[in-house]
Amino acid sequence: MNLCLVKIFTDGNGIAYGVTRLVRPRGTHKATIVWLHDIGENGDDSARFVRELNLPNIKWICPTAPRRPVSRLGGAVTTAWCDVTQVSENMEDDLASINTTCVLVTNLLGGEPAHVMKGVGGIGLGAAQGLYFASGYVAGGMGDMGLNAVVGINGWLPAWTNFLYHIDSLTVSGTLAASLPILLTNENSTVPFQFGWLSEQSLSRAGIPVTFRPNDGSKTSLCFGFSFHLTLFSETDFGVMPNICRRDPTAIGNWLKTYLQL
Repeated sequence: MNLCLVKIFTDGNGIAYGVTRLVRPRGTHKATIVWLHDIGENGDDSARFVRELNLPNIKWICPTAPRRPVSRLGGAVTTAWCDVTQVSENMEDDLASINTTCVLVTNLLGGEPAHVMKGVGGIGLGAAQGLYFASGYVAGGMGDMGLNAVVGINGWLPAWTNFLYHIDSLTVSGTLAASLPILLTNENSTVPFQFGWLSEQSLSRAGIPVTFRPNDGSKTSLCFGFSFHLTLFSETDFGVMPNICRRDPTAIGNWLKTYLQL
């Protein structure tokens, strides 16, 4: 594992980000993905996880979030991309910190070669940050970097009602949306089924092809796959296993290989 030295970056409150880890491709460099960790984790955790995906043609950039008080944890200080309350469709979003992290992701991807594909992924709060980045990208707020894929493991879409407003205002690019496949899963009760579904519906309404793996609270929920129109699909159709979740890196890797054509 190599340490990637980047310039010092601070969030909107002047809090510094931590160390960024770089996992270099073992084969030909075909894609670069910024991977964002969950609350309380760091770039080392991300680096260990993405190595399990066994994708030799991807370069992984794994930044570490600032340390900050987190309301959901009773004000305990830990690494988090933003403050977060109880996860629900009516939650208050710390958009100042979320938007600043989007600038960080843009800068990290902006230094990559033009010919390689680019993506963003994450787990938990990192997934939420990645999905928000995707919504901003198709709305024209992240520049024309050529984003090719987004992965959100156990995630949700922050400010989903604001995104629906952009869709209704016709500020979302149909071309960018149609070319940005997203994998969204909810693997446990952290993200309520209704909120996961609303997040998927918001992204799909914009024309984004979403592969949705919801958790409805049953033991078999992860065996159901929902794509763009919430129709069941099989692993034969998409080349991926039906039980995508954090505990199944092979399935996540297969999804990325399929949509990035690795």
